[in-house]
Amino acid sequence: MNLRQRITSVRFSRYKAFRDFSVALDGVNILVGPNNAGKSTAIGAFRILAEGIRKARAKAPAMVEGPFGQTRGYSLSLANIPIAKENIFHDYEDDKPASVSFRVSTGDLLSLFFPARGVCNLICETAGRPITSPAAFKQRFSLEIGLVPILGPVEHEEQLFQKEAAREALLSHRASRNFRNIWYHYPEAFDDFRALVRSTWPGMDIKKPEVDSSHDKPLLLMFCPEQRIDREIYWAGFGFQVWCQMLTFIVANRKSSLLVIDEPDIYLHSDLQRQLITILRSLGPDILIATHSTEIITEADPNEILVISKKAQSAKRVKDPSQLRTIFGTLGSNLNPFLTQVARTKRIVYVEGKDFQLFSRFAAKLGLRAIAMRSDFAVVPTDGFNPAKARAFKEGVEATLDAKVSAALIFDRDYRSDLEVEEELAELKAFCYYAHIHTKKEIENFVLVPEAIERAIGERVAQRNTQTGGSNAFREDVRALLSELAEAFKHDVQAEFLKRQLPYRRSSARVLDDSTITADLLSRFDATWRDLDSRLNIVPGKLLFTRLNAYLQESLKINITPASVIDHMLDSEISNEIRDILNSLEEFTKSAAALDFDTA
Repeated sequence: MNLRQRITSVRFSRYKAFRDFSVALDGVNILVGPNNAGKSTAIGAFRILAEGIRKARAKAPAMVEGPFGQTRGYSLSLANIPIAKENIFHDYEDDKPASVSFRVSTGDLLSLFFPARGVCNLICETAGRPITSPAAFKQRFSLEIGLVPILGPVEHEEQLFQKEAAREALLSHRASRNFRNIWYHYPEAFDDFRALVRSTWPGMDIKKPEVDSSHDKPLLLMFCPEQRIDREIYWAGFGFQVWCQMLTFIVANRKSSLLVIDEPDIYLHSDLQRQLITILRSLGPDILIATHSTEIITEADPNEILVISKKAQSAKRVKDPSQLRTIFGTLGSNLNPFLTQVARTKRIVYVEGKDFQLFSRFAAKLGLRAIAMRSDFAVVPTDGFNPAKARAFKEGVEATLDAKVSAALIFDRDYRSDLEVEEELAELKAFCYYAHIHTKKEIENFVLVPEAIERAIGERVAQRNTQTGGSNAFREDVRALLSELAEAFKHDVQAEFLKRQLPYRRSSARVLDDSTITADLLSRFDATWRDLDSRLNIVPGKLLFTRLNAYLQESLKINITPASVIDHMLDSEISNEIRDILNSLEEFTKSAAALDFDTA
């Protein structure tokens, strides 16, 4: 089939923790929830399906037991699949069958049926002619499921094995024990793998495996230059070994339909967890991750997160960023990760809410990796424009750590006047090494670039057409569309503008009465609103994206995010103000003067 097939949903019936539960899948799917919510249960089902697909491509179906009696299918062994096999049946009631059904984008179903303890059958439910051979299965199902196995340290001494052993290692828990063999026998994508290593782990490089024939049985060696000194990967440290394995499976599965990863936070440092999401988004396959990581959740777009609960009938996709607070509470998250990062770096960057997610995206776009990965400072979100909270938090951290901490702070402007901004900055700089208040209403306004929005919409439409076989096209004039959508906010924006600006105009121009000041402010507002570019500076950026997505969902069944728009920006379309902010943060992280800054 010409279209890239994908799995659009999965339904569990009497399977393990789920009596009746479904998950609708999209491009990126991050399963979150408390312990024992069923995240790993869902992941395990995809492991079984992957084994079933491999068997169906190699062998003809036989008669097996299905939900309605004997039917064509494939009997699967669960022996080598890393899932708990003792509790396949819901509430251990093995007198009633369990099943897991995967809906494919073509409308066909692949179902795992468990009629009795120790028995698992894969059954294809298709319209038209039944599947009778491996060739027929391949023609009907082009699905490829990539799995990241359990990772661990590489072997101290790894013998050179046959190519088949390396191929099997790619599919099993033996990957870490055969890491060098994998790249020795399958070097085709090594340059891409090496580029990822170099770009994500500064100062490190990696070379192709070499054969050491000085032993009775040949060994493989793999050297990792660091600051011009070669060291064998075994001596490069566990964190680096695991990251190299993760990147290996990412590169190996670029052409898969779905890449499945269970709890990568077990292995990866927080910086690498954030990088992982960025890498996976641009990979190509759909992504399914189960995690407890606040780093991954924070880095994700809200609509990429699915909340799993055995008490519900389906996984719930997060629609509102405010829901994340509840999720963090469920996971038992607290400020300890922040304190750990502050203790190491002695630097804090305050932003409003999740604003740093967009700063990180801009920084990655501009090649400012350390800023994008927030390696050299802790990011602390504030509840809106809240200097008092920032100052109190800084003082509390310093008291806790018994050490001096330097702070940078970036806040939204909202509708503050120039005079108010000037006064606020003077107060902020009393305890912050660097402080900035935007010239636009909020950070999302820097993303309201019509040309980049048009490119993001175009790509999302193309992706949906590929997934569904549709032929939709976006032909709107984005500037005209944004102008129309923004018009709905005019009166509210005008009211906020007057409310915020009037008191400061009174104090700076005492000879003018309120009517004169109001008339002047209204004239200034009208001039700003008349021009689309200046209108996009003051309209509520978050709300405008919400209205835009409501329109796109209704007309094209798609959504875009500010992060995806940034990904489609040209360098020339990134505001100089954003560049200045990021450059100032880079200076903040590198300058010794930041740590010597006296707030007394």
